[in-house]
Amino acid sequence: MNGIYGLILILFFFAITPNLGFFTLLSFLLLSLIFVFLILNNESHSSGKPLTIEICFTLLFYACFYYGGLYQNKVSIFIGIMLFFTFVAFLFFNHYAWKNRFNIFPIILVFYLFLGMWTLWGSPKPIVDTFDVFSQVGQKFLAFQNPYTAVFTRTYTQIDNHFHYLPFSFLSTSPFSILFHDPRYTIIFFNILSVVLLKKLFKDKIESHHLDMLLATFLFLPRSFYMLEHMYLDPIIFSFFLLFYYCFQKRKYTLSIFLLALFFSFKQNLLILLPLFVFDKNVRVALKRKFIFFLVPFSLIVFYFFLSPRPFLSNTFFSMFGAVFYPQAVRSTPTDMALSIQVFIKQFAPHIKTVYLYGISGLALLAVSVRIIFLRSSNIVMKVFLMTFAMGYFMHLSFFNQYYFVALFYFFALMLEQSSSQKIPKPLSKTL
Repeated sequence: MNGIYGLILILFFFAITPNLGFFTLLSFLLLSLIFVFLILNNESHSSGKPLTIEICFTLLFYACFYYGGLYQNKVSIFIGIMLFFTFVAFLFFNHYAWKNRFNIFPIILVFYLFLGMWTLWGSPKPIVDTFDVFSQVGQKFLAFQNPYTAVFTRTYTQIDNHFHYLPFSFLSTSPFSILFHDPRYTIIFFNILSVVLLKKLFKDKIESHHLDMLLATFLFLPRSFYMLEHMYLDPIIFSFFLLFYYCFQKRKYTLSIFLLALFFSFKQNLLILLPLFVFDKNVRVALKRKFIFFLVPFSLIVFYFFLSPRPFLSNTFFSMFGAVFYPQAVRSTPTDMALSIQVFIKQFAPHIKTVYLYGISGLALLAVSVRIIFLRSSNIVMKVFLMTFAMGYFMHLSFFNQYYFVALFYFFALMLEQSSSQKIPKPLSKTL
């Protein structure tokens, strides 16, 4: 894959980072160009290095300028930026001046752990509904309260907080919330797990130092600490996809199918990705053989559905389309400012009915999804990337966290393409 695909990753972050994924015409047009190019250009590109060292340093230095959370202490942000710049400068000199003298992988992990904890200390109680809900749901679960009928503390005046995610989301975050009194440690843990898995996947396919630079870039992508501050689940969900992928590559099919089900057990909108796996020949064969293990995590969803059908459906599936089902309700998510085609259409047709807007974008998403499903030259990771991109582009819950999730899959897809073209000289014996 030639260098344009690495450049696309940079342009992607240019489109979503300064505005936090909120709609601006320039950002939307840039995303549109990227989206159309990638959907139409589905050839196999397996030569060259899409993620060069220069791409990595561009993203890392860019990330330095956008370190910090919205509610983080200003002094803490300033110190964090200085530390971040120092770290990236060290990586820069280690590569260009010191010729990779230092083994940077453990340094990367330690610095990420420190800067992650520094972010949490600087923003102990952000005014974010996801943080409040996940901070409280673990205790409610221990008290045998149903999360879908429980009363949560209000984050915003006159807006009630409800639990809008599938059950495994609180099962995965509650241990960290209970032990550390902050659910965001879950993200730190799973981000570190993700780079360890990537290290294992590519250690024999990408040159060691280059791989470490890719892993550093992955951990410190622009506004990764904003994702951490806001307790967005997307990095955790991506980590479960990596677990599935890693186990599938190791032919541990029972475990991989179980992990795939867990991947689908966080957010209900991810179920749109299920056809990609069903139509993938290798995954389909494993699903047929191990289908019972795929069903196990969904039993928890069924349990909470039968426990309280109306609140469960209202807070999960119906809430995704609140503007249609509950047009008069006060909402904490400003969907009229999302970086999506729906908001673009409203710029020119402000009086269009919401149900028509959803219908148009839904049909467009369906058409693009069919094309993605039947792409022959793209692997499952690239297809998931394209599908999540399409979800963000056409639907209404499209802010920075959605597009950051998209970027994680794109980054992984580019690593796979790069590993298929990069050859590492093998030693003549184990002692060399």
